[in-house]
Amino acid sequence: MSFLDQVINKAQAIIPMERQVQGMHMFQKARQFVLGDKQPVFVEKKIPDVDEVALTDIDMSNPFMWRQGQWRPYFKRLRDEAPVHFRADSAFGPYWSVTRYEDILTVDKDFETFSAEPQIIIGTPPEGLDIKMFIAMDPPRHDEQRAAVQGVVAPKNLDELEGLIRSRVQEVLDSLPLNETFDWVDKVSIELTARMLATLLDFPYDQRRKLVYWTEVTAAGASTTGGQSDVDEMWRASADMAKSFSALWHDKAARLAAGEKPGYDLITLMQMSEDTKDLINRPMEFLGNLILLVVGGNDTTRNSMSGGVYALNQFPEEFARLRADPGLIPKLVHEIIRWQTPLAYMRRVAKKDTVLNGQFIRKGDKVVMWYASANRDERTFENPDNFIIGRPNARNHLSFGIGVHRCMGARLAELQLRILWEELLARFDDIEVVEEPEFAQSNFVRGYTRMMVSLTPKGQLPRSGARRTRVGQPPTAPQPARRGSREGVVSNTAEREVELKVSARRDVADGVVELTLTDPTGAKLPAWTAGAHVDLILTPSLARQYSLCGSTADTSSFKVGVLRDPNSRGGSAYVHEKLAEGATVRVRGPRNHFPLVSAPRYQFIAGGIGITPILAMIEAAEARGAEWSLIYVGRSRASMAYLDALESNDRVTVWPRDENERFDLASVLGTPRSDTLVYCCGSGALMDAVEEGCAGWPEGSLHLERFAAKVVEAPADALDSFEVECARSGVTVSVPEGMSIFEAVEKAGVQVLGSCMEGICATCECDVIEGTPDHRDSVLSKADRARGDTIMTCVSRSLSKKLVLDL
Repeated sequence: MSFLDQVINKAQAIIPMERQVQGMHMFQKARQFVLGDKQPVFVEKKIPDVDEVALTDIDMSNPFMWRQGQWRPYFKRLRDEAPVHFRADSAFGPYWSVTRYEDILTVDKDFETFSAEPQIIIGTPPEGLDIKMFIAMDPPRHDEQRAAVQGVVAPKNLDELEGLIRSRVQEVLDSLPLNETFDWVDKVSIELTARMLATLLDFPYDQRRKLVYWTEVTAAGASTTGGQSDVDEMWRASADMAKSFSALWHDKAARLAAGEKPGYDLITLMQMSEDTKDLINRPMEFLGNLILLVVGGNDTTRNSMSGGVYALNQFPEEFARLRADPGLIPKLVHEIIRWQTPLAYMRRVAKKDTVLNGQFIRKGDKVVMWYASANRDERTFENPDNFIIGRPNARNHLSFGIGVHRCMGARLAELQLRILWEELLARFDDIEVVEEPEFAQSNFVRGYTRMMVSLTPKGQLPRSGARRTRVGQPPTAPQPARRGSREGVVSNTAEREVELKVSARRDVADGVVELTLTDPTGAKLPAWTAGAHVDLILTPSLARQYSLCGSTADTSSFKVGVLRDPNSRGGSAYVHEKLAEGATVRVRGPRNHFPLVSAPRYQFIAGGIGITPILAMIEAAEARGAEWSLIYVGRSRASMAYLDALESNDRVTVWPRDENERFDLASVLGTPRSDTLVYCCGSGALMDAVEEGCAGWPEGSLHLERFAAKVVEAPADALDSFEVECARSGVTVSVPEGMSIFEAVEKAGVQVLGSCMEGICATCECDVIEGTPDHRDSVLSKADRARGDTIMTCVSRSLSKKLVLDL
């Protein structure tokens, strides 16, 4: 690092962030006075019909395309005639438009050819406001920063958030006026997203509308998206945002230092991650990541909330179906997100000369992936402009992107939309859009600025003569949707593997060896959280999962502890006999299906080698300031790994069976505690006993990780054979008795990823689009099973004659 860089970094760490932003504003304003304002000015003009425009003159960056409704015919022409289209000049410079679904898959998955850096929008921000954010970074830096905040939307955390989201939806809906006109965008879409954002950031609840204002101002520049903007206002909003968020950061840091238990909000997660703990000292990166998280939480959910109401008014027959069968809501959510496509595109830059669908693209060229076009591509979605609840492949939309940059908050957005529509249908017979909505000026955000509606309460007869046809358009009946129209598409199940070196090996107990794995080049390893495991790919046909037992703060190595099992089917024997110091092994992951959910107190129970995931959990509990205690049982002291680091701690009860009677679990688990979560890992017998002991505890209190699959009895109505349709690849297979879903689809040529083949590692998990799974795994919770929207293909089967899976 140069001396100048050191001085700059030191200054950034000392000078208040808002002062730095204000100083940059003054400098850029003076510069602008001398050199002139380079911001483009957009004046709305009528866009001609697409047939009147030469193909080379089509410019999809026109920010009035959405407002004037011309985007559909223009994109259709490009998909048909020039699916990879070059616009030589525009207000944002030259760029390529990629408009077909398959071509966008190619670009979005290949970050080594098409880089997200330095921006994901089509234009260039004003100088000084080129804010850094992890969505505009490539791996490994992208992965490190994303991992720091990914936990806030982990499945188990979403389960905990569901009640809070529902209560806030109920509060908003119960306050709405009935049988009178009001602005849905303001009173519902903006208000609900502002409440959720304030919760995720632990931002002052009474100031939540600031979050929406800041993102609207900073993310809508004329030079970036063609939006209406005042550069001075953008600077002022950035300074105000910097001041508020830096104060929040320092307040949280002080409270953590004083011993306060950490929360599970985004800022606390950043502070506790090795990769982002000093982000406060990099002001533009700090601001950029917060803007990204707020924009992501604002635009996608907010505009889908409005888009769903608008769509159901344009397709009243679908609204009638939904009212008659609220069970369609999960399918409704996917179709809303496909039909609306809240963010129209993402930009990439070619890192090398390449060819895409016959077009030569030069290194440095801008490449714009138009998700809004892909989601209306007739080659993938039949009758794509129609809104069809239950469209079989609606889940395959590209609104969230695909590959390493896929939207982190996708599941949270889906959860919010599902809850919103469950509560809407419980209260209202009708939601009528009474006039055409007003749309944002932007080529990036497909947003609504105003939509006037009127509500009819549940139980009232429909209004006499109520329009219930498309707003501003004649009604069109939907056509049957085609299933699985794509062929030969690889499932998004692959994970990257890396070759690591055994840099150290030591015996930590009788029959237990600890391996320290590092990158031979010295590169950092992916971030992980307590409870995570990795797959060791020992041979092409032999992979085994081992819990990470080192420190989550160590980004230079992975540590795993492996017990030599006398009944080994090859895995532990291979590790003990062949992975000597200096050897190399392929590693996949890390992956976490045993995360440590935030709680005031933890009861850890470990049996034998089950201590390995608990070690990192104890570290995490300590960091959060939570209370904890550990019961560690084993065959003998000599067989109990890491005992030397634990037995001197008075919160640890060590129980070797050769020295004591059977441990009395009832004395520990007999009295349920609402403030405590129980985490257990060990033998099947131990976990069965703990599960039985926690039967009277509150739902969600017990968390288990099994090294061996639990015996799951087949239900009485289990089917011997059934069909599986792979929606993403267009393949349908029969699954006979004695063959797993995984084996059947793999045999048919569908690429799937698996590991344990026993239902304990969740590598083979995939989404269920239609049908009823027969769950036989040892991973999913009761709530997960009840939802029925995911399945472990290696062991689970079907209770319906057909399953449609996202493969």
